[in-house]
Amino acid sequence: MEVHRILFYWRLNQNNGFPNRLSHVWGKSARRYSIVLSALLLVFGLLIALIGATLLIKGMTDTDDQPVYVGISVAFDDEEIVYKIADAVKGYVNLIILGSLDVTTDTAKLTRVCDYLYQGDFNFIIYIGFTAETTLPPYLPPQGPSSPFFLDGMQRWGDKLLGAYVFDEAGGKKIDSVPKPPYPENYTDAAERFVAHTNYFLANYSDYYGSPNLKLFTSDYALYWYDYILGYDVVFGEFVGNQSRQLAVALTRGAAKTMGKEWGTMITWKYTEAPFVEEPLQLFSDMIQAYRNGAKYIIIFDSPANNTATTEYGILKREHLNVIKAFWYYTRLFSSTEEFPANTAYVLPSDYGYGFRGTTDKLWGTFGPDALSPVIWNASSSLIRKYGIHLDIVYETKIDDVPITLPYQKLIYWNGTEIEK
Repeated sequence: MEVHRILFYWRLNQNNGFPNRLSHVWGKSARRYSIVLSALLLVFGLLIALIGATLLIKGMTDTDDQPVYVGISVAFDDEEIVYKIADAVKGYVNLIILGSLDVTTDTAKLTRVCDYLYQGDFNFIIYIGFTAETTLPPYLPPQGPSSPFFLDGMQRWGDKLLGAYVFDEAGGKKIDSVPKPPYPENYTDAAERFVAHTNYFLANYSDYYGSPNLKLFTSDYALYWYDYILGYDVVFGEFVGNQSRQLAVALTRGAAKTMGKEWGTMITWKYTEAPFVEEPLQLFSDMIQAYRNGAKYIIIFDSPANNTATTEYGILKREHLNVIKAFWYYTRLFSSTEEFPANTAYVLPSDYGYGFRGTTDKLWGTFGPDALSPVIWNASSSLIRKYGIHLDIVYETKIDDVPITLPYQKLIYWNGTEIEK
């Protein structure tokens, strides 16, 4: 893995003082890597000889056979910033999420932007915001384009219009919500209320756009399992702050695999103030980790706080764009694992809506940690260390009173029971 990191970072920075950068990034370990640098250059030369310069060039520009969606979520400003970012990343990003309400709530403007992305051979997803509910029906329409937009768009742009990103972080916001009466009686009651309430609005929004087959996307940092139960087709598990990336993968991928859905990652803020985004090499490492875990979508969230850009590309610097390009190049040379490489699952109790940010995290935004919280937290951490990418985290549960089959060779239950098939 480190060999690949050095190789691709060198390719993108060979005229920008690579030895100094190497020393800065890996510190004392740089001496060891410097020793193998000559060997790496030889390896790179062999790669060129084996696959040919034509394939290398094709890998940087052709999106038709790209094995993964590499995307940027442009969630701020107006249409001009979308054009600027699209121009900057054309050839090594194949997905743009249009996340700014300044764009998505103006149908004429949104149509212009989608035309531009379509002509640039990008795939795109449209963000639909939640409109605060009134006390009685009829409810206000969603924060998004006019109701015919998606049906018209499917005719206009075909499969380049992947779907709608509806709401945002429903599970995480539930965990972090302030409890309000009437309070749920128990975890199952809390789960049923959450699903019923959110699913009602998702269904209404699908009806509003008159497109029952519209693919629904979201990202989240908790309760991924319930996002899929709500009806989302694809959930992007967030890589956020210093939280465990592998834990986010295990929870998101486990839910997707069990329910037969797609999954991905959204690399979002590391910091809550400028520069917001993580350092370029950490971004590269996170993208590689998501790819090795089988993510079909790998998205970088590009939006500053209060819509105030910190760089010409929002919060991304040219160095970030360089490592995104390096990652694209990496995917052209090295295969990912299968989409669902885990054969072992850690099984949580039914409806245990725990936030997974430490032993004191809340459940369902209403209940404090219980006696199981430290047990589940410590067991999850230990199993991730043991199994790595081969572990998912799932639930004992039923949908419409039908037990869900857990498609794993080995199941390790929260109470210590282990079953091997």
